[in-house]
Amino acid sequence: MDEFLPNPELEEKNKNSKIFICTQCGECCHIREKKDISEEEEKAYFSYMYNNFGIIYFAKLSDVTITIWPEEKEVLEKIAKEKGVNISFKSKRGYYDAEDKSLIIIDYYIDADICPFFNRKAKQCTIYENRPLICRSYPLLTTKTLGKCKYKKNDVNDYESEKIYAKKLDEKTYKIKKLLKEMISNKRILLDKKDLEDVRNIKELRI
Repeated sequence: MDEFLPNPELEEKNKNSKIFICTQCGECCHIREKKDISEEEEKAYFSYMYNNFGIIYFAKLSDVTITIWPEEKEVLEKIAKEKGVNISFKSKRGYYDAEDKSLIIIDYYIDADICPFFNRKAKQCTIYENRPLICRSYPLLTTKTLGKCKYKKNDVNDYESEKIYAKKLDEKTYKIKKLLKEMISNKRILLDKKDLEDVRNIKELRI
């Protein structure tokens, strides 16, 4: 539990500041959290995402952690190799492109309870300048929603740099959903999972 204790000076600054100041407690780097969702709710959510956007989830929601985009995965794998860090990425979501019978990976997640790049002793990110977009935006998850940080400000307007990256996340999500809607309209995504039996290639979506 000591890993979740904030830096006292930063905690005090955060209390007295209108703008969010990270307290360096390290809680957000504990990236896998137990999600209170039933199997029925999860099934309904997966069905909604597939029927509306053709999105296929490859893992249970209780298993997934932070979203890592393909281009970020490439960078993090290189850094992990240089630093000798053991890291495992798993596919999070994807869709089937019926035109060339390809399974397209939308994003990945880090398969770990605590981020492998988190220095537990110093309670610091060891790749701060190269951290993923989701980390840069946190505690904002979108420009309207907040994450679990116990030291967060409750008004999304009380964030400066984080809001910039949350906006980029929103824009990326919007572009992906728009693309998938267009592909469904053009019958490049056929909403029938039996088509997955015809997959010839596995590719990545990079926007």
